[in-house]
Amino acid sequence: MKSAFKLNQIIRKMWFLPTMFAAGAIATVATAHYSAALLPQELPIDISESAIEDILTIIGSSMLAVATFALATMVNALSGASQGTSPRAVRLIAEDRTAQASISAFVGAFLFSVVGIIALSGGFFTASGRLILFAATIVVVALVVGALIRWINKISSIGQVGETIERVEAATTAAFCEIARTPLFGCCEREAAQHGAVAVHADRVGFVQHLEPAELQKIAEEDDLWIHVVARPGIYATRAQPLAMVAGPVTEGARRRIRDAFVVGRNRTFDHDPLYGLVVLNEIASRALSPGVNDPGTAIGVIHAQIRILDTWMTEKPGQRPAAAFSRVSMRRITPQDVMTVAFRPIVRDGAGNVEVCLEVCEALQAIRAAAPHVFGRAVAETAVDLLARARSDMSHPPDLRAVEQAAAALVHADGTAGHAPARHPALDFEDRRGAE
Repeated sequence: MKSAFKLNQIIRKMWFLPTMFAAGAIATVATAHYSAALLPQELPIDISESAIEDILTIIGSSMLAVATFALATMVNALSGASQGTSPRAVRLIAEDRTAQASISAFVGAFLFSVVGIIALSGGFFTASGRLILFAATIVVVALVVGALIRWINKISSIGQVGETIERVEAATTAAFCEIARTPLFGCCEREAAQHGAVAVHADRVGFVQHLEPAELQKIAEEDDLWIHVVARPGIYATRAQPLAMVAGPVTEGARRRIRDAFVVGRNRTFDHDPLYGLVVLNEIASRALSPGVNDPGTAIGVIHAQIRILDTWMTEKPGQRPAAAFSRVSMRRITPQDVMTVAFRPIVRDGAGNVEVCLEVCEALQAIRAAAPHVFGRAVAETAVDLLARARSDMSHPPDLRAVEQAAAALVHADGTAGHAPARHPALDFEDRRGAE
């Protein structure tokens, strides 16, 4: 659902968890006051206001310093990740739940202590209320200790190149698994852009972040239309790049509803756009291969991550959808050529003069072809040809060039794959089978 997608984007914001913890802190103090009516006024244990106030004062003063330090560390980590990896990867670090939960616990504990001290100073609590507040304070101290332990463990890796690559890989793998289960989001593949089809453009320029095929199907059924989605998530919608092509009598109301079925924003997201993750990984690799950094090991680490991602894509089983789902909505599938171009062309371009990187790319291509030879055969061969041409242009040491030529030639000519059209993997064929039924 469109609303669920937007809610998920809000929940991931760095301010969301601190806000929830702060609200929880205020609610805890209020609960301690109103719950006192459920307990008898005379209790065997009477916690003095000064004792609780002293504890809350210690918590408040220490948590203010800790929260400030944690936020400064987070800012430095985001800045370091932006400079050392890719600015597009910063969002994933900012969405790290461990870091967010730790900072939120510090902020929430600080606000709990401030509200508690104010309430105590105003005589807000009875003896029963003070007991409940004291118990809540002990719980808050335990939560803070746990948050400190998690934060100490987290700051040793947050923002580092290896950890950033892992986070991008995890987000990209999740997007590819979704595409493997539903390659066309439940739509069919036949072209709806028939003679006389009308283009529907976005009302503002931006990246398509999400679409609602169920809503498009509903519009098509009600107005007797056929809708072909041109802009999958990740496409930059402009006046020249429409959202959809519509065959049939299109009213202005239908145009508006079709636009509303797409979420268009300023930036790409990882959720439904698997190629974006590959783009970010390649930005990390390209920065590592620049002369100023000269870190081929990071580029090789990116190559290994891409192998794992594509292998998971090929081994993920298609999901099950009803045969009649979204039969009036179609879109183009992501092809192996699309994936291979995005995954390896930047690395091949920037690492063509490095023999270690070139040989690692050849090994990666061999592994990908072995995982799905009929799917990636042609795409692997084309990438190997591009690699060989660039290596011949950039490499000056003959033995290095011969090693790359041998590795690339084996990929181009192995089993005659380059001369045959690639077949589809079952994960890519599911929507076709469903349409045939």
